[in-house]
Amino acid sequence: MAQFRTSRNVEASFIDFITAELLADGWTDINVEKGFPQKYKGMIPLIGVEALEIRKQTLEIGGKTKIKYRNVRIRIFGNSDGQRLDLSEWLMEKLEDKDVPYYKYTITSGAVSEKTLSGRIEILRELENRKELQNTENLEHQDKFRHVFVYETKVVLS
Repeated sequence: MAQFRTSRNVEASFIDFITAELLADGWTDINVEKGFPQKYKGMIPLIGVEALEIRKQTLEIGGKTKIKYRNVRIRIFGNSDGQRLDLSEWLMEKLEDKDVPYYKYTITSGAVSEKTLSGRIEILRELENRKELQNTENLEHQDKFRHVFVYETKVVLS
């Protein structure tokens, strides 16, 4: 039995949040996965979530307490430009002015065996929100309609 570290908990918490919101709003057949899947052909439409980096900042001058900010990238792979636009606007609305529940995940035999609500993920600011690739003329279908978000976040434990 093991537990994910914070960055993996952040990714999994975002995946659970997005999956639940998709279902609640009636979106069907949209895969939500960790990272930028190496084999995403045939999985479109897809939303990929990855924790990119951790930036530490000292809380006060001379202090040892650090605040850890995590950048989270979310990519949308759509079937069409219209679907990319609809999904990106939907996701933007879901994440603005909201916190994402933060769970700690326990792993047993390689699978999640337990998740415990342990706080929230504050979205501090949006760093990117754009169509990812502009020149899509010679790209394969699954790469033509990509959108990317990058959010600066902070985990607040309860």
